Amino acid sequence: MSKKSTKLEELHHTFKELGISPETIETNDTLIRKIKKQADSVPDYRHPSYVRHLLGDIIMIVFFALLGNADEWGEIESFARKKEKWLRKYLELPNGVPTDDTFRIVIGTINSEHFFRVTVSILMQVVDGILQAADRQENIHKKSIVSVDGKVSCGSGRKTTECGEVKAFQTLNVYSNDYGMCLCQKFIGEKTNEIPAAQEVLRMMDLKDMIITADAMNCQKGTVKVIREGKGDYVLALKRNQGVFYEEVAGYFDGECQEKLKGKEGCYRKTVEPEHGGVAVREYYITEEIGWYSDKEEWKGLRSLGYVHKELRSGDGKTEKEDRYYICSIGENMEEFERASRGHWGIENNLHWQLDFTFKDDKNRSMGKTGGKNLQTMKKIVLSILNIVKVSYRLSMKRIRYEMSLDYEGEVEKLLSMLDEESIKKALESAENRQKKPV
Repeated sequence: MSKKSTKLEELHHTFKELGISPETIETNDTLIRKIKKQADSVPDYRHPSYVRHLLGDIIMIVFFALLGNADEWGEIESFARKKEKWLRKYLELPNGVPTDDTFRIVIGTINSEHFFRVTVSILMQVVDGILQAADRQENIHKKSIVSVDGKVSCGSGRKTTECGEVKAFQTLNVYSNDYGMCLCQKFIGEKTNEIPAAQEVLRMMDLKDMIITADAMNCQKGTVKVIREGKGDYVLALKRNQGVFYEEVAGYFDGECQEKLKGKEGCYRKTVEPEHGGVAVREYYITEEIGWYSDKEEWKGLRSLGYVHKELRSGDGKTEKEDRYYICSIGENMEEFERASRGHWGIENNLHWQLDFTFKDDKNRSMGKTGGKNLQTMKKIVLSILNIVKVSYRLSMKRIRYEMSLDYEGEVEKLLSMLDEESIKKALESAENRQKKPV
């Protein structure tokens, strides 16, 4: 049996194997016009007498500018002024280019959630359509890993203002390892926290064929109840915030238990991989023998307990050890447990870190919370696009944005054509025909 992949991994394999790149596909602006249609449908709450710039134009300029290496309001204005002639190909711009203050204020007045959900849905349909056209569905994991975690945009906070301290805004994100993109988000109010936000977002989702992962903060009885009621599974980190439960689980996975699980099929796996200039050795254990835990019925769907022991052996001979414990609704399925426990880091490495490193979100100093939130929302859309096409560029996402800025008019339509199903289908047919020709 061939090794299973996430949908994004399989898409990247397809592009690599068939040599599909922006240079080999038919360029068109179909996706641009789809996104523009959604931007035009965003409700405009401004009083008509004060409107000089169309809302759809403003949203699309921000979208284009973020692709072109702009990160802040001033940079977005500069981009628009330099690219005004090209922008008029898609936008009306009846009164020219807005100022940076106009971008900041107007973006701060809109509800971007519908635009975000619809655009993400379009991108997911693109991925599914390409994999179907390439006949790659059989190579995909049946259950996808979906991770829940919070992110703080540190730059948006202030210790001292005329109104006192302003806390940085925090976002609860739901990230799909399968598609490599943020599926849902919830901005957290100053008087609440991640826990109710996570439960609210998960309650709105269809969780069938998903394994939800989360850190210890979201290892809550209410959260597992929501996940199970949504037909999903969970692998949640268990730490000392659970007090006695944590101590009992940590004590259960003693040396005798580990030796027993090593001899049982599907309950143990060891991996050795290079990491951070050294070698990382991980040992995974999972067991359904949890009858000893007296409160298991309080955790809806609790079926197994997991344990991961990691040793990081550096080149200078030092060894760092780490133990992690998990509660799970999955059975003794080592493949799923390893994917879930490792996959949770995808939200940190591929979403939160990229937002800060590639898009400078952590330096976003927008004190107008809605403007800052909506700017981050737009960055997530662009990040999803770059994540899909990056393998064909053989460059980092940060480098793709930089190179786009050097020849924007010549590159943007090529890049976005990589997300047009019809263009990719033609490229797939052409590549397959080339492979069939006799040498």
